[in-house]
Amino acid sequence: MIDTEQLRQFYNKLWVYFVDKHLFGEPGMILLGVLLLIGAEALFRDWEKTAMYRLFFRRSMSAKIDVIYYLVQTAGIAALLEIIFSFGIALGGSRLADYVSNQLSWARITLPADGILQIAFSFVVYWVATGLFGYWIHRLYHSRIFWQVHRFHHAAPELNFITAYRLHPLESFLRAFEFLSPMIILRIPDSVLLVAVVAGNFVNFCQHSELPWKWGWIGRWLFGSPLVHQVHHSIDEEHRDTNFCNCPLWDHVFGTWYAGDKLPTGYGIPDPVYERQPFRQFLRDGWTVYVKLAALLLSPLRKLMSPQRALAETENPGSSAS
Repeated sequence: MIDTEQLRQFYNKLWVYFVDKHLFGEPGMILLGVLLLIGAEALFRDWEKTAMYRLFFRRSMSAKIDVIYYLVQTAGIAALLEIIFSFGIALGGSRLADYVSNQLSWARITLPADGILQIAFSFVVYWVATGLFGYWIHRLYHSRIFWQVHRFHHAAPELNFITAYRLHPLESFLRAFEFLSPMIILRIPDSVLLVAVVAGNFVNFCQHSELPWKWGWIGRWLFGSPLVHQVHHSIDEEHRDTNFCNCPLWDHVFGTWYAGDKLPTGYGIPDPVYERQPFRQFLRDGWTVYVKLAALLLSPLRKLMSPQRALAETENPGSSAS
């Protein structure tokens, strides 16, 4: 039976996880940054084009989904859902990456961080290296199996800053590949990580806005601008499967860069299923991925059994007809 001391320890763990780690931790600071971005946008854009108007005043179904799921992410509930939905693979993938990193500690390269120039250099190395890994993970999200859950992110018919965190927990299945990340062999100083967190979140949130920013050659090669990522979310066939990476260098390298001038005529997916029954469709798409993954894992067994079944039917031709 659970005694008072065990209940107290359990309560303390919940407090640390939800309050100290999330409400007042990094997610809470990121939330403050998001609110500042939303407020700043309202100072220089037409009111009805701002995220503030869409999220807090017009409140379409898409905006409501964005708000609810961002709060789920900020509170740390999404991390728990990832573990549950992925049957622990999300947590296991992260643990495997940590294990591999520790085993390769002798080979890890420590990036320099003495002074502003070294921090800037190390940050660019970090950004480009993680961009390569993120590029191929994002390509997998658009594959036949994982598109079924990744489309939850793409289903938004309007973009707000917080659409960046609108992610289905089953995308966490791909954490199984984290041990392949370049971060396994790179040791990143805290100062560089701080810059990466601030810059990465700023870029990610801006990319999921409808800000008409290009950022010049930097937006085309190093930090994907809002207009670059708007093309990725476009509903137009011309824009399909382009501009995958936060670091557009890799889209140029692998031939998925959109070089045209056409702006998106709209955002979302052809069938607006998430506008009608968002919760039911969320679960249905998750179940579809389970089925597809099971079929993929069982396909070698089916191929192995097929010759044996054919041989059995040849030896006993009457058995299949009975």
